[in-house]
Amino acid sequence: MIAFAFAFILAISLFLFLKKTDVGKAIRAASDDRSSAELMGINVRRIYSIAFGIGCACAGAAGSLIIPFFHATPYIGDVFLLTIFVVVVLGGLGSFFGALAGGIIIGIAESFGVTFIPGGTTGHIIPFIIFILVILLKPSGLFGAKGL
Repeated sequence: MIAFAFAFILAISLFLFLKKTDVGKAIRAASDDRSSAELMGINVRRIYSIAFGIGCACAGAAGSLIIPFFHATPYIGDVFLLTIFVVVVLGGLGSFFGALAGGIIIGIAESFGVTFIPGGTTGHIIPFIIFILVILLKPSGLFGAKGL
């Protein structure tokens, strides 16, 4: 619960930073259209560097939050890559709240699957079944725009 609370606070803080500050707005503008952002006077190289630093800080925070639950190896991130992909696409590409909702849905589904389906790792298939069903019914994801 402590790791979830810290992760949730970090996610909300990042959301507020990107929505409310000038640097956050510049990051969103540069990620949306680099040439238009340059025409508006945004130093895109600097903004990309700031965004990279924020990404590294978030990865470090995530690593420090999961290390009590998993053993540390150089390839520990490989375990989470497919799950992260499913969360982002399930929620809808480019949607912050979609990614947050997708993460909660996938986390709960995986927990219930592992708890209630016998066979050890068989329960890990439940999030992927949910993912396939959502993509079949709504290809843009739960909170994704139609144009994406």
